[in-house]
Amino acid sequence: MLNRYRLTGLAGLIVAISVGLTAVAGAPWSVLVQDGDRVEVIPLAEFSHREEGTVIYQGPVMKEGEENWKPEQTYSGVPLEAVLQEIGGLEDDETLAVIAVDGWHKILPAAVVHGTTLAGTPILALSRRGDAPGEWEDAPMLVFLPEDGRLSNDDMLTAFGPDLSHYYAGHPSTTGFMVKNVAYLIVNYAGGALPELAAESAAEEISPPPEGILLSVEKSGVLAEYTLADLEQLEVITAQGTFTNSAGVDYTATYTGVPLTTLIGNLPDDATVRVTASDGYSMNYPVEMLVDRHEGIWILAFKENGECMPLDPGYLRIVQVGEGNPHFTSSLSARMVERIEILGVYEEYTLLLKGAVERLFTRGELEAGIGCPCHTATVTSTSKGEAHTYTGLPLWRLIAYVDDGIYPDAELGIHYNDEDFNDDLAAQDYTITLTASDGYAQTVTSKLIARDDSFIVAFKKDGVFLDPTADGYMRFTVDDSVVFPEGKRPKPVKFLAEIGIDL
Repeated sequence: MLNRYRLTGLAGLIVAISVGLTAVAGAPWSVLVQDGDRVEVIPLAEFSHREEGTVIYQGPVMKEGEENWKPEQTYSGVPLEAVLQEIGGLEDDETLAVIAVDGWHKILPAAVVHGTTLAGTPILALSRRGDAPGEWEDAPMLVFLPEDGRLSNDDMLTAFGPDLSHYYAGHPSTTGFMVKNVAYLIVNYAGGALPELAAESAAEEISPPPEGILLSVEKSGVLAEYTLADLEQLEVITAQGTFTNSAGVDYTATYTGVPLTTLIGNLPDDATVRVTASDGYSMNYPVEMLVDRHEGIWILAFKENGECMPLDPGYLRIVQVGEGNPHFTSSLSARMVERIEILGVYEEYTLLLKGAVERLFTRGELEAGIGCPCHTATVTSTSKGEAHTYTGLPLWRLIAYVDDGIYPDAELGIHYNDEDFNDDLAAQDYTITLTASDGYAQTVTSKLIARDDSFIVAFKKDGVFLDPTADGYMRFTVDDSVVFPEGKRPKPVKFLAEIGIDL
């Protein structure tokens, strides 16, 4: 029996983590193994038996006739089943989650863990041939050593089954099973949050949050400045992404940041976004690339694996993230970003509100408003059999600016005070008219929309800004859940330009 920590229950789990899980090159690697209430921290360095083998993985086949085999590599490490035997092994009807320090994980059926499938023997690789001791930063890494040295996509589908196999952009790909920096082995893992590691590496120092102005964004001569606290108040996404550096090495991390479209607003595809770094380096991004969400979302990241980044490669970095862990080249990942400028056409638009008073919102005010989740609402609307989600500003909150003489100061832009909406007036059931730039209009009543986020002025469709040529910059949209009398449901108002109320 190996010399290791044995703990039970949640309290023991926390103690195990504080003892010091390590997953960095040159360190005495350990993994936390959990089966129900039983938890153990197992040092991998104490296993005398190692498996070594050479393997070539098959990536996604995107074009007919190509095979997409990755470069051959030779690995050495501890058989996964040997680690599981330290807690009694894995039953045939159980599964094992192999989880990295950043939460990336894969589920393995028992047969795969036992090494009886076409995937061969799974190991936690501690070294890769060709790397000097301490040079390989991915250990421990989940690697499969099939008998013929080739792990094809068909072999993966046979070994894991279609539900547990890995897919990239809808295509099978064995490379997704190479889990780097493995920290947890959990039997019958059902998902959910993992405990935070108290110290991932004694060699790494956590960077303190940066202070002061980090980012300047210039649009149409208007300059906006952001601190870290300002960015954290905008729409924020946390997801994985993988970039390939100039040496051909993949690096996967979990990034947190603001979608670039939130910062730049709605721009034509032929416009250009110039990004400048703190060292003076600059590069241009076509808007068409930044708004394309088929493979992932381009964000301005301010955290990596839950921690603020140092000045280099941070404090701010452009990366692509998403549920499918999108891959991109490091040449597209601008580092040390401090300024964003819009080049090309920037068309101004406005929204006029008319009632007891008039209020004209500019494009800058509107897009700054929808950049903060605290201001927005999302609805689902179905048309011609197709359902889409729309995100925008609740209609009743906009009406609050003009239903009487009580409203937020103009310099606050989009700003909500719940008491600004006049419920007594709304109870009188006045008419609200929503008018497009060409004069087309639809009406709703104040009783119907009062304090109901199902009625919105939408700026985004399925997470992407509206196409100005098809919908205009704004459209009035109602959630499918709202029940209307037969024939009384208002139609969407595209190219929305004005909202008026008849008091």
